[in-house]
Amino acid sequence: MSRSLIALVLAAMASTADAAPAAKPLTFALVPKLLDNPVFNYARVGAEKRARELGGISIVWRAPQEADAAKQVEIIEALVATRVDGIAVSCNEPSALKPAIDKAVAAGIPVITFDSDSPLSKRLTYYGINDFACGRILGEQLARETGGRGDVVILTGTLGAFNLEERMRGVKAALKTRPRMKVVQTVACDDDIAKSVSLIESTQRARPKLAAWALVGGWPLFARGALDSVDTAQTKVASWDALPPEWAYLESGKVNVLLGQRVFHWGADSVNLLKAAVEKQKLPRNSYASVDLVTRGNLAEYKKLWASWEDPAQPLSNPPYLKP
Repeated sequence: MSRSLIALVLAAMASTADAAPAAKPLTFALVPKLLDNPVFNYARVGAEKRARELGGISIVWRAPQEADAAKQVEIIEALVATRVDGIAVSCNEPSALKPAIDKAVAAGIPVITFDSDSPLSKRLTYYGINDFACGRILGEQLARETGGRGDVVILTGTLGAFNLEERMRGVKAALKTRPRMKVVQTVACDDDIAKSVSLIESTQRARPKLAAWALVGGWPLFARGALDSVDTAQTKVASWDALPPEWAYLESGKVNVLLGQRVFHWGADSVNLLKAAVEKQKLPRNSYASVDLVTRGNLAEYKKLWASWEDPAQPLSNPPYLKP
C-alpha cells in the first residue's frame, strides 16, 4: 500500500472516530381511547407527520376497538414489556389507568396523557385543552344563542372519563350564572355514534320544547341526519370538535357553534413532548391548548387551516385560534 493511500485510510478512520454516534431510533406508542372514533385518526396523522419531520422516530398505534379502560391497561402493560421509548395515552377512566401508567414510569418509560388525563398518576404532563374552562365556553355560547333562557340537555360519552366530566362541570358552572337556564338532564352514549343519535331522538320526543343541547363530544355529528328531530327555530346546539363530517351541520344551521380542538396536534405535540422527556428536559405539569370557535361565519377560514394540517407536504402550523 502506498504512503498516500495509507494516509487517506488513517484520516478516514480518525474522522469516523471523532464523529458523534448516530442517535438511537425511538419508538413512541400512542394509545387513544378507542379505534372507533374518527377524532383520533387525525391525531395519528399528526403524530406520524411530526415523526417524519424529526426523523428517527417510529409510531406504534394501539387502542381498544371500543372505549374500555381495562383493555387500555392491557395495551400499556404490553407496551412496557416490549420496552417502547415513550407512551402517550388518552385515558378512558383516570383511576383505572393510574396503576398501568405508574408501572410504565417506574420501568423508566416516560408517559404523558393527551385529550383525557389521569391527573393523580405519575404521568409527566397532560397535553390538551383545559376541559373545565372550555366547558364554560360551550355553556356561554349556548347562553348567547338562547338569550339566556330555557332547558338544556347535556350529551356525554363514557361516564367517568376525566375530560368529559370536566367539560360537563364547566357547562354547568357557566349556566349557573343564568338563572333562567337549567340543565334538566344528562344522557350518556358510551362514545357510540348510533346510540348518541338514538338518545337525541328519544330525548327530543320527551322534551319537545327543549331550548338547547350541549354536546361535550361530537358523536352524533358523525352520522347523517342525526339532528333531524331537532327544531332549529327553537332548540340551539353547541358541540365539541370541528371535524369535516360536522361542517355540514354548521352550514345547514342545525348546529350554532363547534369547539374545534386541534386534534392533529394531539399527535404531533405528544411526539414533541415524549422526545423532550427522553432527552431529560423538564416538562410542565400541564400543557394546555385552546379551542377554535367555529361558526358559519368563519368556517371557510377553518377549512383552509384543516387542509394545511392534513396535507403531508406542509409543516403542521399552529396559527392563532379562531373566534366568531
